[in-house]
Amino acid sequence: MSGKVALQIEAASPGLRIGGEANALGAPVVFSARVDLDGIHVEGERRTVRIHLSEVDLSTSENAPGPLAEAIRTGMIDTKNPATLIGNMMSLPDIVVSAEGQDVVIDLMKIPAVQRDENLRAAVAAATSYLCVTGIETSGDAIELQLGLLPGGAKEAALSTARALLTPAVRFLWPEGTKR
Repeated sequence: MSGKVALQIEAASPGLRIGGEANALGAPVVFSARVDLDGIHVEGERRTVRIHLSEVDLSTSENAPGPLAEAIRTGMIDTKNPATLIGNMMSLPDIVVSAEGQDVVIDLMKIPAVQRDENLRAAVAAATSYLCVTGIETSGDAIELQLGLLPGGAKEAALSTARALLTPAVRFLWPEGTKR
């Protein structure tokens, strides 16, 4: 994409509706989609969020140039399975675990800043093992966050805490490059 993107976000209970205009591959594209988010799922060292895309609509002007505009006008783009389209057509960043059907799953632990800093990674894992967002909904103009206590269970919380506490100690006692 190049140029400016006009974006509008509004509540569409229980999720959001995102719409806008962008210039993509030389063609003006008008888009909209419903976006629903699951909360954070605790799975070992992964912290995943499922983004559900539905009611996707793409349009362009009748005289817009290029192959993308032609594909939109002729209905060649499968808007019923937008995540599959995303997964097949783009080079995805590491944060994206999967993109199939209408669901994109991202792993928050693969955010570059979290991935680079071992102490931050351990702290995020430990904190989200005790309390994290388990659901996200809208109600009118408000965003409701549902919080869950011990979302991965007591065992996961204990393991994450142990990893968070032991990681700095192990790195101090056995710096990288030291024979063990």
